[in-house]
Amino acid sequence: MNNAVECRSLTRSFKGNAKQQAIIALDNIDLDVREGELFGLLGPNGAGKTTLIKILATLLLPSSGKVTVLGYDVEREAHKIRPRINMVSGGEFSGYGLLTVRENLWMFSQFYGIPTRIAKQRIDELLHDFELADKADAKVRTISTGQRQRMNVVRGFVTDPDLIFLDEPTLGLDVNSSRTIRDYIRRWVREQNGKTALITTHYMMEAEELCDRVAIIDRGRILACDSPC
Repeated sequence: MNNAVECRSLTRSFKGNAKQQAIIALDNIDLDVREGELFGLLGPNGAGKTTLIKILATLLLPSSGKVTVLGYDVEREAHKIRPRINMVSGGEFSGYGLLTVRENLWMFSQFYGIPTRIAKQRIDELLHDFELADKADAKVRTISTGQRQRMNVVRGFVTDPDLIFLDEPTLGLDVNSSRTIRDYIRRWVREQNGKTALITTHYMMEAEELCDRVAIIDRGRILACDSPC
């Protein structure tokens, strides 16, 4: 089985000011995520989860080490990675408030060049799956925070990525909304051959329920990586 993600000796540091030393966010990480896997990254706030996700999503460069995503180097071949991935961040307040839910999702699909007919079909199916069909024509500024977050998760799947990064996608959501999102993620990976999801969380229960394997990260280091069962 091929790896969707490979990290070798990955380090990322941020410069401090004149009175502070550099902050090491990721410290010599080795990590593999297999194609077709639902992989979890579990750790407390500030552990380095979001920094790692941003590097894998080509939004941030490593300070040192080698990282490949879907077989491509994140530094030299980001343009080959980006059309095949997507990323969703929990608590993200995105979307244009004056547009409807459906219009926001359609607009985002066009950034990826998805044909309109296919995009509209996917949007309708996803809105149904995420229990947002009755809000499809509502202005985004009028829907609740939880509904808006579910819309953002739909945005991640509407492009049908080969690899999706979900950074704490259930953060702050109620039990029912969280269950809807987890159920869809699990089904998406299981039913679509070769699709891969990497989810970060600080909820042990969520990692155990969802993931094939889980890596525990703290202070920028991978402490363990194995099946949660």
